[in-house]
Amino acid sequence: MSERPKKLYYTISEVAELTGVKPHVLRYWEGEFPSLRPGKTRSGSRRYRQRDIDEVLAIKRLLYEEGYRISGARKMRRPGNADTAEMSPGPAQLAMPFADLDPQEQLAHVRGEIAAILRLVKDLRGQPRAGAAAPKTKEREAAGEA
Repeated sequence: MSERPKKLYYTISEVAELTGVKPHVLRYWEGEFPSLRPGKTRSGSRRYRQRDIDEVLAIKRLLYEEGYRISGARKMRRPGNADTAEMSPGPAQLAMPFADLDPQEQLAHVRGEIAAILRLVKDLRGQPRAGAAAPKTKEREAAGEA
């Protein structure tokens, strides 16, 4: 990033050049992040201040460097979030332990995880829910029990 000229307001093209984020992405982020709201002139041109540029850089870091998705980055940038003030790096949203594996090994790992989840779901389906009546058995029906 080059040395920024000290100005009160910046245009969207200046912000795009300073931050390395294309103008159409900046406009999209305005709709996704309530914390990014540049002012507008009567003609509708955006007027970014220094705090808006800092917000763009923080969002860019969360999305491109730390691997957050839009929803996770939005939560991180929400006012009152402890991480918003200092922006300490946290764990990535989707830490993939097999990033160094080849695609076939990755696929095998994912299939194994899905199979484990399916086993858990099947085990849970076999158990009666808390507060639910026990299922009728032939012996109970024959004895006349409810």
